[in-house]
Amino acid sequence: MIFFSSPGNLALHCEEEPDWILCGVPYDSTCCGNAGARFGPDAIREASRQLEVFDCDLELDLTDIRVRDVGNINCSFGDPRLTHKIIRKAGADLQQPFIALGGEHTIAYPLVSVSRPEVAVVLDAHLDLRDEFLGEPLSHACTSRRLLELCDVSIYGYRECSREEFSFLREKTIPAYQPWHLKNASYPEGKRVHLSFDMDVLDPGIAPHVSNPVPRGISLDTAFSIIEKVITRNTITSIDICEVCSRYADRTAITAAHVLYKMLAFWRKAHV
Repeated sequence: MIFFSSPGNLALHCEEEPDWILCGVPYDSTCCGNAGARFGPDAIREASRQLEVFDCDLELDLTDIRVRDVGNINCSFGDPRLTHKIIRKAGADLQQPFIALGGEHTIAYPLVSVSRPEVAVVLDAHLDLRDEFLGEPLSHACTSRRLLELCDVSIYGYRECSREEFSFLREKTIPAYQPWHLKNASYPEGKRVHLSFDMDVLDPGIAPHVSNPVPRGISLDTAFSIIEKVITRNTITSIDICEVCSRYADRTAITAAHVLYKMLAFWRKAHV
């Protein structure tokens, strides 16, 4: 299954020099909520077949973007360290910019280690700032904490955290915004940026099939506003879209495909 490929529609899988490389990372071994994020990459690909390729909001045609889908990375289930090593090795072979479809959110850490951005912009319902969770420092609950070892991090849309995470956030003065404070949010400009989109940042009514859904999430319009600001003001090195627990093209997978659709459209808008 190739992203955005449907007879009579668009086959973004190109043989020419690509604008973007796309891969799947079917890994979910540290997830402790709803299972199944390892099925996310193929569910998003299947869902992408249902989307029109013309963005009527931006009046852009995605056939102008060359995306090469190189398939899924073969992950080692149950061994976070080995899996991260495999992802780093595979990621180092990818041309930048690249897109990774998860999979659990921890895949962002090895991807950022190879794309080397100045800032990771994270949209997430959780802070993910624990130093370890259940004894595992490479847990999904530690993603933003690990990213801070590699670059600056800004977090948008969080609604849930532990007391320790909140104290760490305040101590380190990390830019982080709850949904009701986004109108006052600041965004990086002129930076090399990794854009990390955990699908649980959206309200569960929009994307119910995620690993750890949290009520009071942001809307798609709010997400698109954040994405547009980040993509049009910066150089994007890499993107991940994570935590889709769908086995087929359901509402959550279709929403994830649409999020990626908009990311590509905003990127095209900035490069016309």
